[in-house]
Amino acid sequence: MVNVSMPPEGERYVVNVERQGCMKYTYYNDGVVKITKYKKKKKIYWNRIAVAVFMLLLMIYGMSRVVKHFSESAKNKNVTAKANTFVFDSTETAEAETSETTKYTEQVKADAPSGTASVTEGTAEAQGRELKVCIDAGHGDIDLGNSDGNGSFEKDENLEMALLVRDCLQKKGVTVVMTRETDSNISRTDRCTLANTSGADFFVSIHRGGSDSVYYYGTPGIIAWVNNMHPSYDTALAQNILRALDAVGVSQDMGVYYGYDGSADSNYEINTNTVMPSCQIELGSMLVSDDNDNFAANKQAYAEAIASGIIKTAVELGVIADNGSRILGEQLLSDGKTNVTMNDGNESTITIQEQEDNEY
Repeated sequence: MVNVSMPPEGERYVVNVERQGCMKYTYYNDGVVKITKYKKKKKIYWNRIAVAVFMLLLMIYGMSRVVKHFSESAKNKNVTAKANTFVFDSTETAEAETSETTKYTEQVKADAPSGTASVTEGTAEAQGRELKVCIDAGHGDIDLGNSDGNGSFEKDENLEMALLVRDCLQKKGVTVVMTRETDSNISRTDRCTLANTSGADFFVSIHRGGSDSVYYYGTPGIIAWVNNMHPSYDTALAQNILRALDAVGVSQDMGVYYGYDGSADSNYEINTNTVMPSCQIELGSMLVSDDNDNFAANKQAYAEAIASGIIKTAVELGVIADNGSRILGEQLLSDGKTNVTMNDGNESTITIQEQEDNEY
């Protein structure tokens, strides 16, 4: 016989326990029911989580590769497009002359006229002068200019001298804008537009005389033409070039003239519609044998003198320092032409003037 130990009389004890869902019911002998709510422990599947994280990282990596691919593709297309804008059309551009040293070439701004015009910087060994000059070889192609009567034409001698001046400036580290480098016919309007849009600080037009001018017909010597408003910057440019030429040795320095050959009330278009200081240099008359002899014997010396006169003017006007570093923060503008007006804040207004189609 089993003896069952009974709890002391009056002591509470559990008589039954039931579970229903998340509820636990505990019944006591005194009729009290204790209700307990409990949470069922959830199982965490770590292996599934690891797989999901791996798949997510794989997707992110794949998307980044796709984005990078399209980004690089777009970038390459953009670079190619930009590079193509700097290629001259071979049907419109003369083949650039080569030299023993590498030359840097940049294209004239998009709104400049097409043709044989180009912009070239100094040779790699001569970089240093932060100056831009536009050199214009007068006439060209069917526009013969003056003649000595023996088969030599001004257009050819102008181009020969202009190319020599270009080379001298480049050797001194100057960026040179050429209105033409071949026997081509460029309108005077296009020459002015090219110079203005290129940002050149000076414009020098190369010529040989030979007209029946009341000023100097039959008189040997070199002359410079400047706008008849007597702009001081333009005058300084012309004077410095003439002085440099005179030091080389010329038959006569005729000095600076203002206006147009035969009319002080008119101007050469290149001295009217260019915005920078400009002048037209006439390297003697093709009708005077002494001038022709001097030109033939001193071509290189003349070119070096013209280049030196331009650089001297740039230093005097504060465009560049003696060491060639840039001082002026913008393009140099003429201080006296009627088509260039300075407003408050040093902003310039440029007006292209209509005028008679004067030959030059």
